[in-house]
Amino acid sequence: MANVVLDKVSKRFGSVAAVDEISLDMADGEFVVLIGPSGCGKSTTLRMVAGLEPVSGGQILFDGQVVNNLPPKHRDIAMVFQSYALYPHMTVAQNMAFGLKLKGYPKEEIRQRVDKAAGLLNIRELLGRKPRELSGGQRQRVAMGRAIVRDPKAFLFDEPLSNLDANLRAQMRVEIKRLHQQLETTVVYVTHDQIEAMTLADRIVLMKNGKIVQVGPPMEVYDNPVNKFSATFIGAPKMNFIPGRLVRDGADGLAIEIEGGRLAVAESRRATYEPMLDQPVEIGLRPEYLAVGKADRPGTAEFEAVIDVVEPMGSEALAFFRLGDVELAAKCDPHNSPRHGERVSFRADMTKMHLIDPRDESVVQVAR
Repeated sequence: MANVVLDKVSKRFGSVAAVDEISLDMADGEFVVLIGPSGCGKSTTLRMVAGLEPVSGGQILFDGQVVNNLPPKHRDIAMVFQSYALYPHMTVAQNMAFGLKLKGYPKEEIRQRVDKAAGLLNIRELLGRKPRELSGGQRQRVAMGRAIVRDPKAFLFDEPLSNLDANLRAQMRVEIKRLHQQLETTVVYVTHDQIEAMTLADRIVLMKNGKIVQVGPPMEVYDNPVNKFSATFIGAPKMNFIPGRLVRDGADGLAIEIEGGRLAVAESRRATYEPMLDQPVEIGLRPEYLAVGKADRPGTAEFEAVIDVVEPMGSEALAFFRLGDVELAAKCDPHNSPRHGERVSFRADMTKMHLIDPRDESVVQVAR
């Protein structure tokens, strides 16, 4: 296991900064997920950690040792790629053993390592097969097994589940999480899939344009985004954004004027939001904090809208509607959902809202 530190690490391609002075401390045994849109620098960062891409500035340290100039084979890491890269003429056992064989490990130790990894991944019955005889999920397990037998200080995963269908991705997420709990090895995992990030990570590192936007445990990033980009990228379905204006509501209260009504600000938020009075703002509110029905308790606000589309999803349904030019979504009971064209009341849990300053798209942070 390894403590991996990035200290103001940069990667430039000519005048373009693919990674721009990022700093990150990954603890020994931690599962860290780098996530962001295409071109944000997450895969480039992983390749620099692996030694496959030289750094343009800053330092990468493993357990306090600078490894900038250390080749990949001497960094004691193992990578699992989107492409399985298995040798088609070798059996599963031979594929898993190949790297150890090249390093001159004794045959008995190789056999024991392969057997142990196969047991962890439930692929012992596949050891005699060739890659062409395996499903996509089985091939990915073999690729993971090839990494596990090396017993590295850190595992580096580069979008390993992208080629799998939805059911296999869900299954492999569970397998990877279970594997990490058993091995307790440092994992750096790159993905663009926020579900993978939420379910796998000890900490999420959200990137944009070569910079780190936010770092934290999955639910911390989900519940307390630092800006509109973070609020948009993490969460499915994505957060609703309602434009409005913060105004005085009665003698002491505050409200947000929106298309077709006012939403009263929860008392616990008033002091924090007061400096934004009489300014344009946006409300960020996740679909689970919008519900069909009347406001029924303190801290909730009510408005009406006409239902556009309802998407049944089994355990829940999503009701889509519009306020002016903005499309919003609310979660509702799939067995008692509203219908297209119906005008209904919605209640908003204003204790869960985020106030966004449109000038810089930052979230006004509430003391907790």
